[in-house]
Amino acid sequence: MVISCVGGLVDPKLPDIKGLASYRGELFHTARWNHDYDLVGRRVAVIGTGASAVQAVPAIASLVEKLHVFQRTPGWVMPKDDALYSERARRIFERYPIALWLSRLAKYARSELRGPMLMILDSERLSAPAQKMALEHLANQMHDPALRARLTPNYQIGCKRVLISDDYWASFERPNVELVTDPIEEITSTGVFTRDGAERPVDAIVLATGFEVGLSRAPFAIVGRGGQTLSEAWLHGAVAYKGMTVSGFPNWFILMGPNTGPGHTSVLVYTEAQIAHVLAAIRLLRERNAKFVDVRQVVQNRYNERIQRRMPHMVWSSGCNSWYLSSAGQNHSLFPGLAAEYALRARRFRPRDYEIVDFS
Repeated sequence: MVISCVGGLVDPKLPDIKGLASYRGELFHTARWNHDYDLVGRRVAVIGTGASAVQAVPAIASLVEKLHVFQRTPGWVMPKDDALYSERARRIFERYPIALWLSRLAKYARSELRGPMLMILDSERLSAPAQKMALEHLANQMHDPALRARLTPNYQIGCKRVLISDDYWASFERPNVELVTDPIEEITSTGVFTRDGAERPVDAIVLATGFEVGLSRAPFAIVGRGGQTLSEAWLHGAVAYKGMTVSGFPNWFILMGPNTGPGHTSVLVYTEAQIAHVLAAIRLLRERNAKFVDVRQVVQNRYNERIQRRMPHMVWSSGCNSWYLSSAGQNHSLFPGLAAEYALRARRFRPRDYEIVDFS
């Protein structure tokens, strides 16, 4: 058996910007950070304002001489609400594991309750509390009304990935940080040239431009029955049964495959259910001394048709441009439901859904 745990967010996505290759300063992607390059006292451009930027911008804002953050579309940012566990709480968790389990359950339940606010399309009454929380968070961190307006999204929360940070917006209050919303026209050998005619010379450019979400790609060739490759099977989009198995590829399981990403909670709930499913398959193979299991094509088709029928009712289909969607506008990334629904579906391995072939 082969279990693929490479994930979907692996290969850095480079922006298609004129002149990028001509830049002569330091250039790197957030996923390939150059730790040998000292940013202290440098003039730095960060391109992108998504999940990578909300981590990188606050971390380097106090180090650099000047930081230009180039934003195409503002994102919804929720407070992180991190808190230290006291020594007493840690002792209780160590002595009573049920207390740790209950603490985790409470956090999971809170994120599940927020799920409908961040997933259902045109649910103004549902999404209003989440948007209100985010806007209050912005108002608390950003006191300049003009700058606050430029950081305020104009789309329903959840359409793009919801960002989580306690210090991202506050970074723009620093005198050495500039938010640039004019589109980038070209990158020159020395800096970034925007459509308004301004050029900003910089010593380094940090690309916070996310990942190539090509779920059919892997760091090794995947060939199934009859010589069919995964790229051929996924020619019209990545599909899998419960996001874990692909018909025609026996004994190959995927963790965090197509349509298993959450838009509102932790992936751990999903991967734990997937691991339980895979372990059940392994047990069946061992108990029966079977050669392989292969999900039935009709089962896979029926499952994915049901998934895609729900997508038009999800906020991700509301019209904003996000990495959730393929170039054809299809969502093969997220699961259109709560984590509880997916976990209950995925944990069980149902032998009738699979072709099971014994050694002859």
